[in-house]
Amino acid sequence: MVAVENVLLAAVSVFALVLTVIAVLAFRRTRDMHLIFLAAAFAVFFTKGLVLTISLFTSPLTLGQFFLLSGGLDLVILALFYGFTLRR
Repeated sequence: MVAVENVLLAAVSVFALVLTVIAVLAFRRTRDMHLIFLAAAFAVFFTKGLVLTISLFTSPLTLGQFFLLSGGLDLVILALFYGFTLRR
């Protein structure tokens, strides 16, 4: 039986990948540099899900390592979202 956590993590990762592709396509169409920040934030979100999924199947992270990795990537994501919201 598949754990619900694994399914949710996979769904979040796929959704983040879809949003990354949409943001990149939007940038290619409009050439608005703020969309680079948005695409990067979604890409880091996808990377976070991918890294956490890989760690589930390889060597499990300790609780401290998990919070350090997750929190660090969350800070990067928030900084990129902040960069996206800056308008001149």
